[in-house]
Amino acid sequence: TIAIQGNTVYSADQIIEASQIQQGDNLLTVNKALAVGNIKAALPYVEDVSIARSLPDGIIIQVRESVVSFAVMTDTNACWLVGPSGKALERIEPAAFNENPHINGLLISTPTEGEAVSSPTPTALAAALDVMKELDGTGLLEHIRVIDVEKEYDMSIWYDERYEIKLGGTDELAYKIRYLCSILDQLSEFQAGTIDLTQAAQKRATFQPAA
Repeated sequence: TIAIQGNTVYSADQIIEASQIQQGDNLLTVNKALAVGNIKAALPYVEDVSIARSLPDGIIIQVRESVVSFAVMTDTNACWLVGPSGKALERIEPAAFNENPHINGLLISTPTEGEAVSSPTPTALAAALDVMKELDGTGLLEHIRVIDVEKEYDMSIWYDERYEIKLGGTDELAYKIRYLCSILDQLSEFQAGTIDLTQAAQKRATFQPAA
């Protein structure tokens, strides 16, 4: 038997097919590493896979999928969705760039579905990945509409339609994001405006309500 856990983007049948594990295979000789590689190669939205044997006759495949993605333009004016880890997920129409959460100030080069993206401006890519890495797991990432890394020393993110958040550079970024979580907890759901974290290292932040 083959059980699938953690999937939302792909069906259990898609994951089983991608794994190339079949009912009737010898449980003790199943190549788990090969099956993990098969799944990741075939299904770009899968970030992590673990496979465990469940005696006497079962296999459990646990997946973690990218449920958040950002649109990024390429240097040939194509548009791709990229996951928080920097993996190219799928190509979309350029007209849909602004309709999706997206990254401004970054171009990527000839992406390949399921593989890590590269950029002619690697520092901008690194900055964007740093921001997504620090936001991932905080519960904030799914609220981010725009990440602006046009100036890596003066980055901004937009939270829903409510807050522009000024991050400054990538210095003390983990601390800035923790500070941001604390600030958001103190603001009411009816407030909107600009949160300036550029002096977070000095334990200072400002909130400017929207006019």
